[in-house]
Amino acid sequence: MDTPETLVRLVDAAIGFQSPLLRPITFELRRGELWGVVGPNGAGKTTFAKTILGLIPPVSGKVETLAKGLRYSYCPQRHRLNPSYPLSALDVVIMGRSAFLPLGRGPGDQDRQRAKEELGRMDLGAQANQPFRSLSGGQQQRVLLARALAVDPDVLVLDEPAEGMDLLGTSDTLGYLRRINTSGRMAVLMISHHLDDVISAVDHLCFINQHTDLFASGATADMASSEKLSTLYGRQVDTHVCAGKTHVHVQGL
Repeated sequence: MDTPETLVRLVDAAIGFQSPLLRPITFELRRGELWGVVGPNGAGKTTFAKTILGLIPPVSGKVETLAKGLRYSYCPQRHRLNPSYPLSALDVVIMGRSAFLPLGRGPGDQDRQRAKEELGRMDLGAQANQPFRSLSGGQQQRVLLARALAVDPDVLVLDEPAEGMDLLGTSDTLGYLRRINTSGRMAVLMISHHLDDVISAVDHLCFINQHTDLFASGATADMASSEKLSTLYGRQVDTHVCAGKTHVHVQGL
């Protein structure tokens, strides 16, 4: 079996703004991998992801791009965007395509079709022409995810992709991301606080906690143990598997 293509590599990289959050870390992101990035609030998860994207340079060390012409796409948390945009859901998704068009050229029929395809996959085809601001929180988050996917990225970074979604929306969205993963189209890095959903959806986990200088990464089967999760959160964390899904329980104080 061929080794998956390495897209981005952090080499002895100290992530942070001016001063490092953690000891220098080394990390590889390969095509076809679906990563969950987890840790307490303020642990450095978003800083790590933005370093992968090239939005924040490392304080020391380097970020290597190992494939030419990589397309990156970032899906932010919904509450970080202005919900009063006077745009339809379809317009918002097409915005993702616009970033890769030649200067001075507007979106064409192919771009509109790709946007419609991704809205359909998010079960939002009927809402394509509705104002973005009129949609529910979960629907807005799915529109932003469709926008990120319409770019046809090599590297997709998601910041709390299931925010505002109900049980069915979360399940459908994570299921779609798993199907993308098995197709080998891209590498996906997903930041989330929903441990139960993330652990059952991803094939790799990355633990970050700047407060304890912890960075660890590996296959989900190796990382999702009670011992390692307890070290990450500084509390006793237990896990059990039911109906093929891993459930996480935090012991009380």
